[in-house]
Amino acid sequence: MKTSITIIGGSIAGLTSALIFASAKSADRDFEITIIDEGKGDLNAAAIYNAPLFPLGAKAPEIYSQLKSQIASMLEVRYITGKATAVSGQKGAFITSGDGFEALQSEYVIFATGASSFEIEGFREFVRPHTLIPRPNKVRLEWSGRQELKAGAYVAGIASGVTSMVTTAMGSASEAACAIISDIAGEVAYHHDTPTSRK
Repeated sequence: MKTSITIIGGSIAGLTSALIFASAKSADRDFEITIIDEGKGDLNAAAIYNAPLFPLGAKAPEIYSQLKSQIASMLEVRYITGKATAVSGQKGAFITSGDGFEALQSEYVIFATGASSFEIEGFREFVRPHTLIPRPNKVRLEWSGRQELKAGAYVAGIASGVTSMVTTAMGSASEAACAIISDIAGEVAYHHDTPTSRK
């Protein structure tokens, strides 16, 4: 049975979470992932020199292409270009609605929305100033436990309050995905491969 997860934000954090789910797919665990993205990620204006394993000076198109290719090799993901404007419901029955797509239902939701703004109805109560980005009007979402806003809803990347770096966004996004995998399993769970595990 597939677990449905909506990821709002398709930049480095959203794609990293999707990659973690893709790598954790197995005979006993499968995912139906939808990524909603406006195409406004901060990575679009960056060249990356300080992330391990990335080519020096890597830019967004190259990074996105590589990540999507990795994901696609393990899991089919639905990509939607649009803007999420509201998330309602609860764990197991979230409804994400917005501009450019029909309302989606999912069991879990991840907000990988960056730090520039957050205007998604149903979760505005979690918005706080982002104290680790020394620029005005940057925001984060207040979470508890393992980056959980409320049961079944998680925050990933810069929106979680980490320093504005590609590597910290990726780490936060990985943790959000691992938290969901653990929640599904009912115990701490994660996935590690070995050189022969996928042969």
